[in-house]
Amino acid sequence: MKTEQTTAQEQLDLIEQTIAQAKENLSNHSFSYIFWGWMVSLTALANYVLLTYSPLGNNSFLIWPIAMILGAVYIVGYYRKAEKTKSHQTHLEYFLSRMWMVIGIILFLFSIIISFINISPWFFFPFVAGIGTLVSGVVLKFKPLTLGGIVLITFPFYSVLVPESSFLLLYAAIIVVSYLIPGYALKRYRA
Repeated sequence: MKTEQTTAQEQLDLIEQTIAQAKENLSNHSFSYIFWGWMVSLTALANYVLLTYSPLGNNSFLIWPIAMILGAVYIVGYYRKAEKTKSHQTHLEYFLSRMWMVIGIILFLFSIIISFINISPWFFFPFVAGIGTLVSGVVLKFKPLTLGGIVLITFPFYSVLVPESSFLLLYAAIIVVSYLIPGYALKRYRA
């Protein structure tokens, strides 16, 4: 029969398990940054190639809604499947998932009404995604993600200095710096 009191060793083991779980949970946040980093940067490069070398010209922007809808469908399916296999969710995971859900809905609604308002998508999308990335970096206490958020938030301001012909290349590079590099660093991160 086991006593109600735990030994000092059992308490230390429990603390170690909790810390190990927190480390693992932190690296689990990397998938979205890696996925969206590849999706957005490759879409920007494809848009550049289509704009520059195909007869589509200015109609090549249509690659964006197609890619983003496919990406959203995939990511929703991925996280639904992950939720079914996961036993519990920390408060931090809950907060981040709900924050990104709200940001995703805002970006989706904005993509629908963009043709009716006079605001550049190149200002709004990186700015809003940058806020989410910055908050995620601060909450996770992960400096590469925090810096990535700052790079994204400031993108609309320094992008005006780039020639229009190179804009999509700069955007692809910014996404690599803001999402892919921090995403892969987060995947390998152990607190």
